[in-house]
Amino acid sequence: MNKFTSTWAVVVSVIILLGFKVYNPLPLQTLELKTFDLYQKYGNHYESKSLVMLDISDKALTKEGQWPWKRDKLGRAIVNAYKNGAALVFLNVVFVHKDRLGGDDMFLKMISKYPIILTETSQAKNIISINRKALAVGNVEVPIDVDGTIRKLPLDKSVPSVILDIIKFPIPNQDEIWIDFRHDIPRIDYADKDWSSMKGKIVLIGTTFQGSTFVLTPNGLKNTHEIMALSTETLLSGKFITRPEWALYVEFAVMIIGMALFILLIPRLGILMSLVPFILYNTFIILSSFYLFSVYLCLTNWSFPVIIGFIIFLHLIYNNFIRENRLKLQIKKQFEHYLSPDMVKKLQDDPSLLKLGGETRELTFLFCDIRGFTPISEKYKSDPQGLTKLINSFLTPMSDIILRSGGTIDKYMGDCIMAFWNAPLDCAEHQKKAILVAKDMREKMKKLDLGFNIGIGINSGTAVVGNMGSDQRFDYSVLGDAVNLASRLEGQSKEFNTTIVIGEDTYKDAKELHKRMYKLGSVTVKGKSNKVKIYSIK
Repeated sequence: MNKFTSTWAVVVSVIILLGFKVYNPLPLQTLELKTFDLYQKYGNHYESKSLVMLDISDKALTKEGQWPWKRDKLGRAIVNAYKNGAALVFLNVVFVHKDRLGGDDMFLKMISKYPIILTETSQAKNIISINRKALAVGNVEVPIDVDGTIRKLPLDKSVPSVILDIIKFPIPNQDEIWIDFRHDIPRIDYADKDWSSMKGKIVLIGTTFQGSTFVLTPNGLKNTHEIMALSTETLLSGKFITRPEWALYVEFAVMIIGMALFILLIPRLGILMSLVPFILYNTFIILSSFYLFSVYLCLTNWSFPVIIGFIIFLHLIYNNFIRENRLKLQIKKQFEHYLSPDMVKKLQDDPSLLKLGGETRELTFLFCDIRGFTPISEKYKSDPQGLTKLINSFLTPMSDIILRSGGTIDKYMGDCIMAFWNAPLDCAEHQKKAILVAKDMREKMKKLDLGFNIGIGINSGTAVVGNMGSDQRFDYSVLGDAVNLASRLEGQSKEFNTTIVIGEDTYKDAKELHKRMYKLGSVTVKGKSNKVKIYSIK
C-alpha cells in the first residue's frame, strides 16, 4: 500500500465514521452523554445560597414512626419551616389517596395560612381538595435519557418552573435545560432540632429514607427529592448548561484538522515521534472542552474527535509499519546478494542512507576475471556441472573477501566479478580498501590452487550509481567512464604479466600504500586518446 492509497483509506474510513456521527446511533448517543457526565463529575462544585433540603430520613422515621405519616404531621413541618424563616415551602411528596389516618382536614387547615407548592405525577394526581388549597401544583416527572440516566429538566411540566413563575425569576426560553449537578444543596434532617439555617431560603421537603425512589445521575445514584432540589437550583442560578448548534460543526472541523495533521506528519516522523503530536492533539481537545464548560457552560463532545484521532493514528501507524517492512524487504531483496549481511541490516535500520533512483558519487571499481577461461571451459564441455562447481569455487571466496571489506558486488559476468566501494553506504578510504582486497584475492588464489590465474583491474572516479534497468526489471548498478576504464585495466594484467593493475586516480588517493606499489608503465586503452599511467602492488 503506497502513501496515496493509505491516505485515501484513512479519508474513506473517517467519512464512514462521520456518517455514524451524523446518524448518531444509540452507542454514540450514550458515549456523548457519558462524556458530558465527566464535566459535572470533575467540575467545580458550588454551594446553594437559595435552597435548603428538609430530609425525611431513616433517623426521622425512627423518631416519628413509620411512613406514611399522618398528613397533619407534614402540615406541622410546613408550619415550622415558615416559623424558622422559610421564604417558600415546596412539598415534594405525592398524595395519591386520602389520608387513611384522617389527617387531611388538619393538613388543609394548616396550609391555608401559608403558601405551599404541592407535587403530582401524570399517573397519580393529587387529591382535588388539597390541590385547590395549594399555591401551585406541578408535575415532578423528569425524563430519563437513553442510558437510563436523568440529566435534563422539561420546563413546561416541572414543579421548579412553577416556583419561578411565582417568585419572578427568569426562565430560559427553551423546552428543556441540563440539570447542573455540581450544586451542593444544604440539608437539614427532619429529626434535627435546629432549623434556623432555612431562614430566607426556599425549603424543599422530601423523603430520603431507605425505600424511597433513587435514580441514576451523572454523579451517581440520587434521591428524587435531591433531583428536584438540583433542578430548582439550576433555574435559580440563572446560568444554564447548553449544547449550542455550532458545537457539532466545531467537532467536525477539529476532526478534519486532526486527520490532515496525522496524514502529513506520521509518514515523516515515524511511529515513536508521531506520539508527540498525537498526545498534544488529544490534550488540546480535552482541555479546550473542559475550558468551554467551566467558563461558558458549553457542552462540546471531545470523545468522538479523540476516538477518530486515535483510529486515524492507529491506521496510519499500521500503514507506516507496513511500508517500512516492505521497504526493508525490498532493500534486503535488492542488496542481500551484493552486500554483507551487516551492511544490509544497516540499510534496513536506516533507509535514508540509501538514495534510490540514481546519484553521482566518487567510487572505486574492481573487475576480477579468470585468465584463459575459454580453454578451461572446453575441458568441461561434457561436464557442465563440473564447470559450474569450478566457477563457484572461485567466485565464492572472492565474493567473501569483497563483502568483508564493505564492497558492493555489482554483478557476475560468467567468470568475471564486478564490484565497487563507497555506495550505497559511505566507505572511507575506499581506494585503499579496493587495493587491499585485490591483494587478498591474489593470495587466496595461491592457496586455492584451482589451476588457473586471475587478472584484476582497479580504477576510481565519478560515476552514477542507483537502480538501472526497466520498470519490469532493474538492478543496483553503476555507469560512468571510470567503470569502463577499470574493465580495460583488468585486460592489461595479461599484457604486463601481473595479477593486479591499478589506475592512476586510485593510486593517487591510496597514499598509505605508495611504498608497496610500483609503476607498470603507461598504456593506451580502448576509448581513450591519452595514455593512462598504471600501477601494481607487491
